[in-house]
Amino acid sequence: MYRREYPDVPGLFDARFSQYNQPSLGRELQRTWLISIIGMVMVLVGGGLLFWNEGRAVRTSVALAEGLRDVLIPETLDVVFEENNGALVLVGGALTIEDSLTDEFYGISVPAVKMRKVVQVYQWYETEDAHNQNIDTGDHDTHVEKSYSYDTDWFDQHIDSSNFANTLGHHNPHLDSWPANSSLLTNSRVKIGGFLLGTDAKEKFSEFKPFTSDSRPHSAGVKIYAGLYYHCRNVWEPEVGEHRVQFSYAGRHGDQFTVVGRQAGREVRPYQTEAGEELLLLQAGLKEAGEVFHAEQISNRTATWVYRLAGWFVAFLGLSCLSSLLEMMMDQYPIMRRMVALGVTSLHFSVSITLSLSIIGLGWLWYRPLLGLALLLTGLLPHSVPVVRIMWGDRGRWHGDRDRP
Repeated sequence: MYRREYPDVPGLFDARFSQYNQPSLGRELQRTWLISIIGMVMVLVGGGLLFWNEGRAVRTSVALAEGLRDVLIPETLDVVFEENNGALVLVGGALTIEDSLTDEFYGISVPAVKMRKVVQVYQWYETEDAHNQNIDTGDHDTHVEKSYSYDTDWFDQHIDSSNFANTLGHHNPHLDSWPANSSLLTNSRVKIGGFLLGTDAKEKFSEFKPFTSDSRPHSAGVKIYAGLYYHCRNVWEPEVGEHRVQFSYAGRHGDQFTVVGRQAGREVRPYQTEAGEELLLLQAGLKEAGEVFHAEQISNRTATWVYRLAGWFVAFLGLSCLSSLLEMMMDQYPIMRRMVALGVTSLHFSVSITLSLSIIGLGWLWYRPLLGLALLLTGLLPHSVPVVRIMWGDRGRWHGDRDRP
């Protein structure tokens, strides 16, 4: 009788059924345990990358500021003063290289800090193309069809053709028959004025320029084209197994460079700062101390932002993997949704932004308190406003209940 008059009112069985089917975090975690573990790992990796990056950025910035404050510029480069031994010095001038780096077979001789020889062999390489096809079967399976294509090009590393899907007609020479090895030669004696560049300073020469010799090689089978030495019958139609060689140098005699490092006797070596970081800077051209350290600060900021974006993106992807758990948690505790989620963004986006800004702020809090505090407030302020509103709302309701007779 009651049910006929009020058909839309839920009964006792309906309430029990609804309560029994209410989703739980435990069941959701069992259903999505793999993607949840991946998400947690990605959040930890992203947060760890952000934390490491901020520590690196702070230490580098402090070291550069200390270097700019303590650097000495010698009065002359011709004489190395012993009283500057152990100090951070700036040395700028033309490279003086008396001994040349040579390769007798190709007739190469260049007075440079480094000479690189790259050997490339003409080889087969394989390209794999995968296509997903939905075959209309009873199981509605997705079949992956793979196809392979083959082509030839120059490579400085050996490609094992025995691993190809189709080896018929696609054979590369064995590694034992590799014609020659690539090499990198470093000059033992490089000077700027009376200062010798140490091993670490010479390692910083990394910009290579290709070059060729003025004389032809002794071997009659070598052809020179576009600055490369070809060991093949036809330069335009090479055969598999034929090779070519390219030479390049870094830091030639007479080039202008500026070096900042510790004076150790007559050598320039890495300088140990008070923060424990090593300073050894090399830049092309003649530059003042302010220019050198300003350029390094810009490079540090650029690297810092690259790592920041990478750390945030990894954390964002991890939180996206955890989105179902987070949404369920917010549904069960609506107050948390008001505190955590921003009104104009998704949940995992707002949490990832807050996490990134908080870690960055903590990293800079000791070195630059105002900047660190500003970053912390920027990350936490959007979530603090809902908390204050909730507290004031609860306080208003408490006063209202108290004043009610």
